[in-house]
Amino acid sequence: MSIKRVHIINAHQKWTGIAEGNLTRHYIETMTKIFSDHRVEVTVTNVDDSYDIEQEITALVAADLVILQFPMYWMSLPWLGKKYIDEVFMAGQGRIYKHDGREIDDASKKYGSGGLLTGKYMLSITCNAPLEAFVSEGQFFNGLGVDNAFMAVHNALQFVGLTQLPTFTSHDIFKNPQIDSETKELEVLLTNALRAYNNSVTI
Repeated sequence: MSIKRVHIINAHQKWTGIAEGNLTRHYIETMTKIFSDHRVEVTVTNVDDSYDIEQEITALVAADLVILQFPMYWMSLPWLGKKYIDEVFMAGQGRIYKHDGREIDDASKKYGSGGLLTGKYMLSITCNAPLEAFVSEGQFFNGLGVDNAFMAVHNALQFVGLTQLPTFTSHDIFKNPQIDSETKELEVLLTNALRAYNNSVTI
């Protein structure tokens, strides 16, 4: 499957003077430039603005890659991001997922196998916590790791049939930001994904 259409969901929720969304915009602009340079169609929805649920369902169905960009607020995504998932995914039954996947007459069909989307997804997360807070024993997340810390978000996207690409995380954004190096990391991650699925892409 090649990546020709990307839908980016900007799940940043603005808090004036605390979280204005500048870093989120920077990463979305970086993504958009990379995709545009490789002639990949990009659409962006900002959950802090109004959005049309039917248009979002259409965008999800059309996308080869869905990127959920969000800051970590209180160990999860902002509530407007969760609201987006609740509204759009609930309305999308029959188009982005059939049901929970189980069939009365077929025991091989397991819970969570009813997704109808066939594309990929990626989480792109900004957070104040340093990487060691996630991966080191005895630190706050006690070695849980970033992906396990956000497993509920992963599961929601997998429930509708999307397949995970590697997660991008920008860490320690207030006390020890490494924006330049992490931006390069994002560029390499996305270019590698395009190279893996689009044979014409080179680094």
